[in-house]
Amino acid sequence: MKNDDYAQIHILEMLTLFWLFFMSAAFLIQIQVPDAPSVGISADMEFAGQDAVRYGLGTPSVDGDYDSRLAELLAANEFDEACELVQDALANGIEGNCWLAKNSGTSAPHGEIATPSGRTVTVHTLVGVDENLWTVTLDVWTRGGGD
Repeated sequence: MKNDDYAQIHILEMLTLFWLFFMSAAFLIQIQVPDAPSVGISADMEFAGQDAVRYGLGTPSVDGDYDSRLAELLAANEFDEACELVQDALANGIEGNCWLAKNSGTSAPHGEIATPSGRTVTVHTLVGVDENLWTVTLDVWTRGGGD
């Protein structure tokens, strides 16, 4: 019975030492956690990208053969012009890169290509043209890179 008493005391000592070590470490180590970026900024950029693509989809085609100018340019393989149509419709203070992919193909950049100067938000839109399904992707960011 004497051995059991020593074992219990030893366990209590170990728990006390563990608790002391844990509390000392918690006191000495301070983890700096930055504030999360504002969700409003991301939403503004996302809406700006969506509005730019909607502009391209809402612009009437020149020939009248397609539902929109964007679909007409994609059908004519005028990829740079299609992306520039969308990029020009971005709101003031917002810039973006345009990527296009046909059906299940790989996205490729078209139009005016720039280097993002801050955090970006990506907007994807599917556009059906004839028998093809195009993925129009915009990477948008604020001019000047402000978060």
